[in-house]
Amino acid sequence: MAAVLETTKLESPKKESRIGNAGIGLKNRLVSPNEEEFEHLLAHIKSNIGEGNGETIFNIGEVSEGETGLSREDFEASVATLESIGSALGASCIQLRFRETDHGHSAQYLVRQIALERDFTEIRVAVVGNVDAGKSTLLGVLTHGILDNGRGFARQKLFRHKHEMESGRTSSVGNDILGFDHQGKVVNRAEHGSLDWLNICEKSSKVITFIDLAGHERYLKTTVFGMTGHSPHYGMLMIGSNAGIIGMTKEHLGLALALSVPVFVVVTKIDMCPANVLQETLQLLVKVLKSPGCRKVPVIIKSADDGRVNMPVNAYIKVSTYIYF
Repeated sequence: MAAVLETTKLESPKKESRIGNAGIGLKNRLVSPNEEEFEHLLAHIKSNIGEGNGETIFNIGEVSEGETGLSREDFEASVATLESIGSALGASCIQLRFRETDHGHSAQYLVRQIALERDFTEIRVAVVGNVDAGKSTLLGVLTHGILDNGRGFARQKLFRHKHEMESGRTSSVGNDILGFDHQGKVVNRAEHGSLDWLNICEKSSKVITFIDLAGHERYLKTTVFGMTGHSPHYGMLMIGSNAGIIGMTKEHLGLALALSVPVFVVVTKIDMCPANVLQETLQLLVKVLKSPGCRKVPVIIKSADDGRVNMPVNAYIKVSTYIYF
């Protein structure tokens, strides 16, 4: 997960510095900095890249007090300074969001370390949830870049045994990867219907390893083995909107919480679910997450922009669970 460069941390211990000076404002910290200020910024971004496992989020023209917007000239100068810092650190700067208002321009940039040859950052994600929630199907679509045909075509890419293909249910621990280059572009390209993991890893700066776990209660021991033996960084809890929180959903959520694995929730099958049933499922999900056993603050993510705004806040991730649908 990316780290955030908090503007409140940029105040220099010297009062005469422009950074943190009330007359200049924190939003102007990248506009034509002197050598001392440049080194100060570089040190902070380098520190946050280390804390963010190779990447960090930087806001240009925004501060916590609500003051937003830079003139076009100041905005371009700030972007140039950030790119110079990225070049000095061997990192790329990718624009995530751009906003133009009456007060000026503001943007959000991802600063990601460019991995050395044959080196990449790995993120392991355990995929859990009740049977028939669509876990294997979603992973097949994500990793192979193909849509499901409604008859289980996508999930066939992850199944390892004949009885899994016949029943359509995962009974073992499956794995697949999704690679991104330093610009955040997906590098997965299926060759002859299968993925070449070696080729993906060579081209990637970040690799997400999905651990596909069984949803049926009969294979709970296998799911526990996958959660404990693979040491996932995150847990993706999948819930079918038409079925709701049933079966092993609560057990898998409790397992992730017991192992202190951060969890985000994906609500699937919303296209085939009536609006009132979807609303009931979300209300029950929020109630479960806020219960004394979980004590999480759910954050609803409906669009990519919502994710970019909410996901980077590290201090919030520790007490929050994100819901995607």
